[in-house]
Amino acid sequence: MKRVVFFATPFCFFGCSTPQHSWPDTNRDVVWTAMVAAANAPDYDAADPRKRWIVTQNLVDANASKGIIQVRRSLNRSLQLPLQNEQVDQRDWFFSIQLLPNIPPTATFSSVNSTLIPAQLLDEANRFFDTVDDLLQNSQE
Repeated sequence: MKRVVFFATPFCFFGCSTPQHSWPDTNRDVVWTAMVAAANAPDYDAADPRKRWIVTQNLVDANASKGIIQVRRSLNRSLQLPLQNEQVDQRDWFFSIQLLPNIPPTATFSSVNSTLIPAQLLDEANRFFDTVDDLLQNSQE
């Protein structure tokens, strides 16, 4: 029993972290607007066919006074890689993004329920933060 606890403890410390991202030299209101836009218009058209999805439902609840965006999203895809049978997948995700009152503006990304495994959570957080970065860069040009 002690061995199980010993091996499970490092996983919780290293596998259960919350992704976060900061935007130095950017106004908090501008970051919030970009975050809401990224949540409302998800883009899953990736170069890697395993990361391409079709958004079938995207419900976004943005609370500016609390700095929290909650997203319920349903995704579907039909994937056929070379020499493999067609794979049809469907995922339902429920996650929360919080803009902290920090300076510089910093956001955290977390799963509201356990539908996202840590690798999927990290992929989705990176996809979201990359979209926000792109929107912020376009607004400065």
